[in-house]
Amino acid sequence: MLDETVAVIENRPLTGGHFLLSLRSPHQAPLVRPGQFAMLRLPGHSDVLLRRPMSIYDVKLAHPQGSGKGKGNLPEIIQLLYKIVGRGTQLMAELRPGDQTEMLAPLGHGFFEEKYLEAARQADEVLHVAGGIGIAALLMPAKSLARAGIRQRLFFGARGVQELVGTEDFVPFVGETILSTEDGSCGTPGYITRPLEAHLENHRHQRFLLLACGPWAMLEATAEMACRHGCPCLVSMENRMGCGLGVCLGCSIRVRGEGHGSYERVCTEGPVFWAKHVMWERK
Repeated sequence: MLDETVAVIENRPLTGGHFLLSLRSPHQAPLVRPGQFAMLRLPGHSDVLLRRPMSIYDVKLAHPQGSGKGKGNLPEIIQLLYKIVGRGTQLMAELRPGDQTEMLAPLGHGFFEEKYLEAARQADEVLHVAGGIGIAALLMPAKSLARAGIRQRLFFGARGVQELVGTEDFVPFVGETILSTEDGSCGTPGYITRPLEAHLENHRHQRFLLLACGPWAMLEATAEMACRHGCPCLVSMENRMGCGLGVCLGCSIRVRGEGHGSYERVCTEGPVFWAKHVMWERK
């Protein structure tokens, strides 16, 4: 984890109010592991006091291999996929190449510590389940699993077709992408858990590992479905955060423990948890 002032390389607008922000960070980028996140601060805006937590979408080389300009094979660029939802993200959308911002990264325990890798190796296929901007947490895990030769499939749901961003980035790493939209504008009408349920029902003889990120209700439904079908499931939790360092306790969620349960912090013990470890209290 490093606290750095980093330069904006690109802040590319996508559809549905989404942006892909590329930041030059040669010290932080090589440290990033799949499923980790960053905390971003926008200097010069006194009305936005807290850093904004953002899933790290990808890391990149500063120059293509073979160009002769790079410093080796270590990544130097961190990419953040985000959507405008409030004052902080609106200010992020106004960043231009050459602007500077403050970033604390990488943070959290992501996917694929050894205990997670073992579950992936034992599966016939890994199913990524994304809801909305939750897609941002799953690209790096997909790339990592593809390098390990593990079969994958992506289930991605959103409100409408304009919010189905980033699907093309998954094409080299997953065998199939299944889409759904609540307004019926693309893929299966309704929630993504509908085609996911059908897939699990139709392939009961196969062993799956589910990786999910999205709204609380989607994660709860996915966790319940995985439990019914006997599939291990990892969830990347998205909670409000004040510090990202485990000090403020604002991101704590209730987990299973002795007695009536206990609490763990999304920023430090997470953001990735076994779904069966989370107590799915209604938000």
